[in-house]
Parts: sequence; C-alpha cells; structure tokens
Amino acid sequence: MGSEGIKMQQDEKIQGSGPGRDEAVPPLFFEEVLAIKSRERTRPKRERTRYMLLSLVARHLRTTRGKLMTVEALLDEAGLSRGTFYNHFKDMDECAVVLVNLFFEYVTHRRTVSKGPRSSYEAILTANTDYCRAYEANAGFYSLFSELATRDPEVLRMRERMNSEWVDRIILAVARRRGQPFDMEERGRFEGVLRLLIAMTIESLRERFVHGDALLCRSFPTADSLAKALSDQWYLAMAAFEGPAGPTAAVDGRGERAV
Repeated sequence: MGSEGIKMQQDEKIQGSGPGRDEAVPPLFFEEVLAIKSRERTRPKRERTRYMLLSLVARHLRTTRGKLMTVEALLDEAGLSRGTFYNHFKDMDECAVVLVNLFFEYVTHRRTVSKGPRSSYEAILTANTDYCRAYEANAGFYSLFSELATRDPEVLRMRERMNSEWVDRIILAVARRRGQPFDMEERGRFEGVLRLLIAMTIESLRERFVHGDALLCRSFPTADSLAKALSDQWYLAMAAFEGPAGPTAAVDGRGERAV
C-alpha cells in the first residue's frame, strides 16, 4: 500500500460507519474527505494540489454519476495550468484510476463498530447497511469503477481481488460462528453462492442509485430499506452454510433460527 493509502487509513475517524453511528449525521461524500486533505497545511504543497484536483473530479462524479470531466474543464475549475495537471497525472484515465483506488482503500479500511455479540443476520445487515449508505453517497465512484473495469486490466484485477477478499472474509466469519471449518467441496459451493449474492447486490445498487430504476426507487426509498431487503436474501441463501440444522428448524421474522 502506498503512502496515500496509509494516510487514508489514518483519517478513518472522519466518517462513521454502520447502523451504530449517529443516524442524524449523513454519510460524508468522499469529495469532502479529499477536500479536507487539500487544505491541511501539514501536507506538502504538491500533495495538497493533488488532493485538490482529485476532490474536484470527485465532486463532478457525484453530479454526473461516473462520467469523467475533461482536463480542460478541471483546469478551468481549479484555476491551474495544464502543466500542473500533467505533473500529477499522465491523463484523465490515470487520474480516475488513482481516485477509485483511494476511494476503495478508504471504504475497505473503515471499521464498523460492533456493540457486543451479533447474530448472523445482524452481521449481514450491518455490513449491507454500511455498503448501501456508502454507495448512495458515492454512486459516481462505483459507476466509474465498473466502467473502468471494462477497459482497464488493472482495475479489472482490482475488482476481482476485492470480490475474492470479500468472499474470504465472509467464509472465515461463518466458519468461526459455526465452530467448524469448511471442507473443500462445501467451501466451493459457498463461494459460488456468495459470488451470486455479490453480483445481485452490486447490480441492485447500480440500478437503484445510478440508473434510478423507478420500481426500485418506489420499493426502496432509502439506502437502509434496500439494505434490509438485500440482507433478507443474503441470510436465506447463507443459512444452509451456517451450520447443521435440525429437521424442524426454521427462520423467524428476525432472521434467526427458530426450533
């Protein structure tokens, strides 16, 4: 991880995460995180300029949902010369790759505060709520990320690595909860189910917060309501891997096993 990524981790306290945070405080747009860094006098001037350029591109992404601005438009807004931009980035595509890498380092290293033991359903809901809120606030980044992955092998590998790490973390957490590791065959089946769930979640969020699908907007007016619906599906699909269930086991309305 580069020095910028390490500094992003040090700034995690800027934004809370998960259902346990103050519900009255809206999620902080990533452009604001970058803008704060651009104003920190403890940073070298070159670094502050770089963050300022990135923050302007990030602000544009929020209003255009994934469409990059031109170098000329960025320089007009920043009031800088072309040479300044090219001192930092080869072109706008490189700027975009740097931006999405910083964004996902920030999202990945945010920590959800856990208040005591949680059921499997509560763990799923907490993770999905945090992800849906982040997506709603920063839909332009996720849209740009998907678009870059179709034409940039580096970004495609990054997406595949992130999904693989996501799957590995879930499998490890479930294995701990049930007190028994997965054998190779069962793990393979579980990995396939999790990949389907991840694809479903990403596409649902894209349709809801990027494309503004009318039915999804009516059915799930908030990020939290969509997170709840997604979590119900995640729990039902994952229940078979949480551990052996007796013949009379069922799932109650809270997503818990009831016997």
